[in-house]
Amino acid sequence: MNSPDVKASDLAVRIQKNNDERKALMQEAVEVAVKDTGKDYIRKGIPQSLLFMVEIIPVIHRLYEHIPERVYKSVLEVGPENFAGTELLAHTHAPHSYNRLKLNVSALDITDHFDYLRQLIAPQVEFLITDVFEIKDRVWDFSIASHVIEHVPDPVAFVRQLQSLSRDFVIIAAPWMEDPIITKSHCNTITKELVREMGARDLNIFTNYSWGKDREVCIFWLPGLAK
Repeated sequence: MNSPDVKASDLAVRIQKNNDERKALMQEAVEVAVKDTGKDYIRKGIPQSLLFMVEIIPVIHRLYEHIPERVYKSVLEVGPENFAGTELLAHTHAPHSYNRLKLNVSALDITDHFDYLRQLIAPQVEFLITDVFEIKDRVWDFSIASHVIEHVPDPVAFVRQLQSLSRDFVIIAAPWMEDPIITKSHCNTITKELVREMGARDLNIFTNYSWGKDREVCIFWLPGLAK
């Protein structure tokens, strides 16, 4: 029989092998998505997505603090990109978790670029590959768009569509007052006038360490319109 020390040593070897393989798989999955080396993206992009979701989860808790415990809610995250934040939300509030708020998480994007990464880190998340404006026959209890509206040409119409897909509320996070726009993929600036037009509630503007102390982000929510 193997001694406990031998079993522990074998276990350590297997864990290291698993970690090495997972790291290699993650890099390959990112390289498929970004068409470039995945090392920098894994070190920077994935932690950024985690931080964004860490900032959003307390808003979800506050908006649902009045409901009974052990309630199941459905959520649609639009524009999850690398699914790191999506997996954090799905895992933290999984139906089998100790958390009193249980979430069934779906994600939607217009491309499947990061689907291999989803299969690796968030296989339990339903993934819809379509334009959000094409969704006609489903609704969720709430939806999230984290750092998405700055990428869309008509953010008001985009938010209205999310409201039509959400019974309870929509949570939006975005860069605040990016003027001039310095991120190539951004096509609009989130301003007081824009969020007022949307009907934003509880607008919170703050420094996000993912962006740096000279750049601010905002989080706000809007009521859902679905029945």
